[in-house]
Amino acid sequence: MHRLGREKISQQYVPSDEDFPIVFEIQKYNGPRNRRSDPHGEGKARLVNGYRYEGFFRNGVPHGRGRLALNDGFRYEGRWRKGQKHGMGRMYYPDCSWYEGEFRKDLRQGCGVYHYPNGACYEGNWLGDKRHGVGLYSYARENIKLRGTWVEDVARGAAEVLFEGCRFHGYWDGELPRGPGCFTFGTDVMVGGKFYCDAKEGGEEKTLVWQPEAIEKYEYAKLPLEPLPLPVEESDVSATSSSEEEDCDSVAESLASTIVIAMSEIDFS
Repeated sequence: MHRLGREKISQQYVPSDEDFPIVFEIQKYNGPRNRRSDPHGEGKARLVNGYRYEGFFRNGVPHGRGRLALNDGFRYEGRWRKGQKHGMGRMYYPDCSWYEGEFRKDLRQGCGVYHYPNGACYEGNWLGDKRHGVGLYSYARENIKLRGTWVEDVARGAAEVLFEGCRFHGYWDGELPRGPGCFTFGTDVMVGGKFYCDAKEGGEEKTLVWQPEAIEKYEYAKLPLEPLPLPVEESDVSATSSSEEEDCDSVAESLASTIVIAMSEIDFS
């Protein structure tokens, strides 16, 4: 059990405000335009800060499927809505980590998978760019998986820890298990007990200790609570479907505007 303290849970890359363009200001554009001469439809653009975008536009901003290549290793491929990452997409970060899943208003939100540079992985729910809800975290160096409830990026509450040959059911608090729980070995035996931190005499260092209390036949009804989803306000629910519908509208508008422009250039005299 001492292996749990060897590897800390990894944190995802958090971009600064300087990492992304606040204003999508185009320096050069190649593609169809609307009546106001704004980029509208499928095209390519170079921004004033050197970033490059290829994909669909709507009234001058990315809308629909598109790919944005930024400086210093940033790259996004996926859906856009009114100039923001919105819907399913994949984001690559400068530290060699990457995320694939749902975005909402430029933030990781909904269901997604984050691959950390050290080989660890988190798969589960996100809210406001943070791990929030039920998620499965796979440690990098140990063959251990933590399935638990995450609250604003921190594992806290009911949890299950999957080891080779056994499983722990109990409660998690930040980096380590806390309080009562039990180990199960298949559906044969369960060992109940509790975790606590033992401070060494004369020092501040604490050691995680497992104190067994009872060995008995496996009974599912005696297991601690499983991780449960967290309530999310209706306004925070992912809107991938609406984004896809707007993509269809964007394509239709692009074709219509292209036809209008083409017709206006024809000399009928």
